[in-house]
Amino acid sequence: MQPSMQLSHRMEQKIIMTRQMIQSIEMLQLPLMDLQQSITAELEANPWLEPTEMGVESQTEQAEEREEGEGVDGEDGEVGLPPESDSALDTYADDERFAQPEAAEAEAPAPPDGDDPRLARMEALLEEWNDPRTRSDSGFSHRAGEDDAKLEAMRNTAAPNTSLEEHLLEQLHFSKEDENMKELAEVIIGSLDEHGMLKVAPMDLFYRSEGGVRVAALDREVSQDEADLALMLVQSFDPAGVGARSLQECLLLQLRRLPGDTSFEEQLITKHLDDISHNRLPKIAKDLGVSVEKVKEGVDHISHLNPNPGRSFGGTRPQYVVPDVAVEEIEGKYVININEHYLPSLRISAEQLELLRSEPKDSQTREYLMNKVGSAVWLMESVIQRRNTLYRITEQIVDIQKAFLEHGPSHLKPLMMQEVAERIGMHVSTVSRALAGKYIQTPQGLFAMKYFFTGGFSTGDGESESNRAIMLKIKDMCDKEDKAEPLSDQEIVKRLESEGIEIARRTVAKYREKLSIPSSRQRKTY
Repeated sequence: MQPSMQLSHRMEQKIIMTRQMIQSIEMLQLPLMDLQQSITAELEANPWLEPTEMGVESQTEQAEEREEGEGVDGEDGEVGLPPESDSALDTYADDERFAQPEAAEAEAPAPPDGDDPRLARMEALLEEWNDPRTRSDSGFSHRAGEDDAKLEAMRNTAAPNTSLEEHLLEQLHFSKEDENMKELAEVIIGSLDEHGMLKVAPMDLFYRSEGGVRVAALDREVSQDEADLALMLVQSFDPAGVGARSLQECLLLQLRRLPGDTSFEEQLITKHLDDISHNRLPKIAKDLGVSVEKVKEGVDHISHLNPNPGRSFGGTRPQYVVPDVAVEEIEGKYVININEHYLPSLRISAEQLELLRSEPKDSQTREYLMNKVGSAVWLMESVIQRRNTLYRITEQIVDIQKAFLEHGPSHLKPLMMQEVAERIGMHVSTVSRALAGKYIQTPQGLFAMKYFFTGGFSTGDGESESNRAIMLKIKDMCDKEDKAEPLSDQEIVKRLESEGIEIARRTVAKYREKLSIPSSRQRKTY
């Protein structure tokens, strides 16, 4: 049978994501600072939108003026978005408390008669965007005290961080070695890992293989003695232990710089490093013919050495976390604020509006301008939808995890994203996207929003304990145990069972490892 080609009709249904849907999903996933960058990019590309001169301080003052006559909590004790708010347009349309400030109204130019509905939509969204009560950033500005933008920028600018390589090269520059030796030492310094360790043989740094032939990497031959001397030069630099090829060598390099006799500690590291890591002190004492107390003193001395000499250096800046949501307790009620403090206030460009008035309805310039209006509308709708979604999710977290907010992580309840998704009528994937990379400031501290979602175990009395709460119980048991007779995993299982928590021994072992708690043998003191 020969293959043939023919045309035919077929009906099928499939989901096609529009540009608006894609933008909405992207905005939902962005943390606050990334969202700020996205909005800034839109401001640069869209001539219709302009940042207003109204800063955070003036917005806060307007919010305070509103609160003077109605109290901080208003009618329902919460500042932010109403829980059932789905529409970006009519959320506050019927509430006098959320009217647009007069200053903002004065700045907005009147639209031309009979203009495209996209412009009216844009103005409605701008009103909600700029409303200080809707933006929910007043709580953040009060806490941070950002009265001076320059001072805030200085506070948020990380200090220069010297890398380990820079630190070593500076010492090499001031050394009195000849230039050839400095050249070899510089190659070794550039080959150290982030912990200051050399993971390759020194000679391998100065030669490479080409077609099975060993070729010098530099413009001259390097002898083994020269490579060893260059390595010794690097190992003489600060911090002590840098340039070591193993943990054992790293610790020995540090011991040899200490004052006094360290021969016993060197013997422990040379012959019994593995026994030390497994806390086999009686075995070490027997092998060396000394008391356990002397071994304990030597191990205590070794424990003050640094196995990662390069750890205190780094070429990268620290990453600062800005919370997207804050939950505060005010007069016995939990108040939710969605942080939009860093987002600019917006207005319509009067210049572009005047240009629109002068253009005929069928001109290409007018169509270009209206497309830019549509882009601005999509942006604002996406951000406002992000705000509403974050508020509704946070509201459910506050409702379910109230015991955590009052008493701390030990009272964290099991919670699945599916449960929150069902409560607010959204798909679980939407909830997951909304939580990705976002943080929440609570009375108990700053947490990733996904921290509140965890499995758990039944306690047998109709209640349940979250995985994290059980891990805290295990940590507390290990902290309070008799170090001479530490608790085994099976003993921890029995203690948890006495509290009504049924858990397998292997699960306890897994949680203990996550908490970086050694085994009972390693925790035992002599």
